[in-house]
Amino acid sequence: MKRPFLWGLFIGLLFSFSAIFLLFFTLGKDLPTGEDIRRYKPILTSKVFDEEGKLIYEFGGERRVFIPLEEIPPIVRECFIAVEDKRFYSHWGIDLIRLFGALFYNLKSLSFRQGASTITQQLARNMFLTPEKSLKRKIKEAILAIRLEITETKEEILERYLNQVCFGHGVYGIEAAANFYFGKKAKELTLSEGALLASLVKRPETYSPLKNPDKALERRNLFLKVLLKQKKIKKEEYDRAVSSPLSDLVGRRIANEAPYAMEMIRLYIEDKYGEDFLYRRGAKIYTTLNLRMQREANIALETKLREIEENYKLKVKRADYKIGEGKPSYLQGALLAVEPKTGYVRALVGGRDFRHSQFNRVTQMVRQAGSAFKVFVFTAAIDNGYYPSQIEVDGPISIPIAGLQEPYEPKNYDRNYIGPISLRKALALSRNVIAVKLTERLKPTVVRDYAYRLGIKSPLRAYLSIALGSSEVSLWDMTFSFATLANYGKRVKPILIKRIETDEGIIEENLPTVQEVISPQTAFLVTKMMESVLDEGTGYLARRFGFERKAAGKTGTTDDFTDAWFIGFTPQLCCGVWVGYDQKKTIFQGATGGVVACPIWAEFMKRALKDYPEEEFTPPESIVQRRICEATGLLANPRCPETREEYFILGKEPPVCDKH
Repeated sequence: MKRPFLWGLFIGLLFSFSAIFLLFFTLGKDLPTGEDIRRYKPILTSKVFDEEGKLIYEFGGERRVFIPLEEIPPIVRECFIAVEDKRFYSHWGIDLIRLFGALFYNLKSLSFRQGASTITQQLARNMFLTPEKSLKRKIKEAILAIRLEITETKEEILERYLNQVCFGHGVYGIEAAANFYFGKKAKELTLSEGALLASLVKRPETYSPLKNPDKALERRNLFLKVLLKQKKIKKEEYDRAVSSPLSDLVGRRIANEAPYAMEMIRLYIEDKYGEDFLYRRGAKIYTTLNLRMQREANIALETKLREIEENYKLKVKRADYKIGEGKPSYLQGALLAVEPKTGYVRALVGGRDFRHSQFNRVTQMVRQAGSAFKVFVFTAAIDNGYYPSQIEVDGPISIPIAGLQEPYEPKNYDRNYIGPISLRKALALSRNVIAVKLTERLKPTVVRDYAYRLGIKSPLRAYLSIALGSSEVSLWDMTFSFATLANYGKRVKPILIKRIETDEGIIEENLPTVQEVISPQTAFLVTKMMESVLDEGTGYLARRFGFERKAAGKTGTTDDFTDAWFIGFTPQLCCGVWVGYDQKKTIFQGATGGVVACPIWAEFMKRALKDYPEEEFTPPESIVQRRICEATGLLANPRCPETREEYFILGKEPPVCDKH
């Protein structure tokens, strides 16, 4: 009986080993050879360039810096080995003890929660395979692990592993991780820091100290406990490390000169192409940003906001904020500069410090625009038969509102009234009463529709108060809407990414697209009216701060001085600026758009356009210039005492003045 049984067992084992050998041979013949392993280099991560081809940022490029094993402290290496692969130095790529232990555990618990991958297997997977969970992939991983062990020494494998592994947030390699999480080099890592990094390897996004600090702390302490149990550290070392607070460990995010724009690009590419594409494919991302303009935007915004903090004795200052204190409560600002003809974003500043707050105040924040919204009212008026010199009375008004007992009685900012005034001057001096009068005649729905037509995307409430900017809008939409006027009524598609390239060629390209939404004649007349805002209106400080070019713009101030806006443009560049707090509160008494936002705009535009030739807005066809009577706004006759030149659409000029 014994002999047949032994023969059966022998044949069964022979058959099993033959099947395993055949499977290994079949799956292994297409896998990288030992020579391929020796030649392997990590794929470079994505680079971002400005419009002139200058490197702006490298997603992970500075985060993956290959360093020799000698530069990694021995105790930090032990942090990884202790939990990930405690028999690393004794196995040949596959830990059979751990493998059978995991198999027994999973069968017992009827789950697949227990893994058995060694450091060598993890390295093989990270180098050459995908993370898919399948038996076929696990076999390939085992084959490659054995080849790695044959080709490389243990030290070389560990060195590759620590330089290859992902630590979350697009960070690969221990040197980059040390810089990202602690602002230091790997050779400077402490025991507790090394344990935290080692604890990220299994599920970096789950255990990220930036996303889940409690889980990160718990897992770090687990690693320290394992080190103590394995007698890799002493009890006093354990006690000191385990009591180290996490707040002291998580240092800083990597900064760059256009962090808010880079974050927009990161989110877009990860959503469309995936995180692996962004951080491993070595893509080249060509943007519309101008690095010089971006730097000028950063400087102008921060310099002027610091001056405000000092000059007006603001209690909370940016300089006093410390990372980790929570949401910053100091004065914020945002700036967006775009090219009107193409829709290219040239500079974008979403806040004063990306490390303090990743909230993008250009795209994510919506606030009341105040008087900056009046531009849509006057655009609707001009497009519906009004003309710039038309006289309206700036005086008290009372408008009954259906369903309400009290009438609507808007007041001017200064609580005074000028009397008869031209539409040009009413816009320049931002007279609330005139804007509401026009809105009442045109109907709020018409004003709303013109705002949508020019580029506003957020919902607008069609009440009379729409004239005074009562609805919330974004700086992004406001700036691109003004760019429509600068582009003679042609609305452009916003573009931040021109094209994306890989080794396979161009995979995405965004070309300018335009759509005429109002006539070039209307856009030109409104633009010329907006020039008066800078020359003789609420934006006069732009001239005081040395901006001398022909330009059009509009200030905006909300109730209680909580939000200050200035949006203006030349033919080459349109720029919007917002200043305020993240939580609505008064900046200071008298903090108007002209006082707070306009100087930032002027400083940026002056520097941004220094290498550009001066341009004026060229009248489109059917625009004529006529001399008008200042008092009546009608065409001047020889007896009119005060006259000036004004623009009109040919055939739509007013009659000749009959009062002089």
